[in-house]
Amino acid sequence: MTGPTPRPRRHRGEEGETLIEVLVAVVLIGVAFVTILGGIGTAIVSSVTQQKVTTADSVVRSAAEKVVGDPYVSCARGYETPPPPAGYTVTVEVEYWDGVGAFGRPCPTADTGVQKVTLTVRSTGPRPVRDVTLEVVKRESMPS
Repeated sequence: MTGPTPRPRRHRGEEGETLIEVLVAVVLIGVAFVTILGGIGTAIVSSVTQQKVTTADSVVRSAAEKVVGDPYVSCARGYETPPPPAGYTVTVEVEYWDGVGAFGRPCPTADTGVQKVTLTVRSTGPRPVRDVTLEVVKRESMPS
C-alpha cells in the first residue's frame, strides 16, 4: 500500500503564491468590483428617472387644479397653467362636446358647455422620461 506522494520540499525563498493564484484573485476582485459598480449605476439612473416622473406627475396635477378652478371659457383655445419648473413643459389641449356623443375639434357653432381639457407634461433634457397626461372635463356652471 502506497500513500500519497510527498510534495517536494520548497527551498528557502520559494514560499508564497504562484502567479496563477495571484491572477485568479485579481480577476475575481475585478469581476466583483464591476458588478457592484454596475448595480450602483443602475440604482442612480432609476432614482433620477423616478424623481422626474414624480415631478411631472406633481406638475400635471397642479395644472389640473388651476384649470378646474378657473372659470369656464366658451370655445377656449387653452387655459393658463402654473409655470412648470425648469426642464418641464406643459401643453394644454381643449376638445368640445358635440352634444351627440363625442368630443372633438373645432368648437361647435353652439357651445354645449362641456369641454375636455388634456394636460400633458413632458420632461426635457438629456434623459427625458415618459409624458404624464391628465384629462379634465370642464362644465359651464348652470345659473341657479
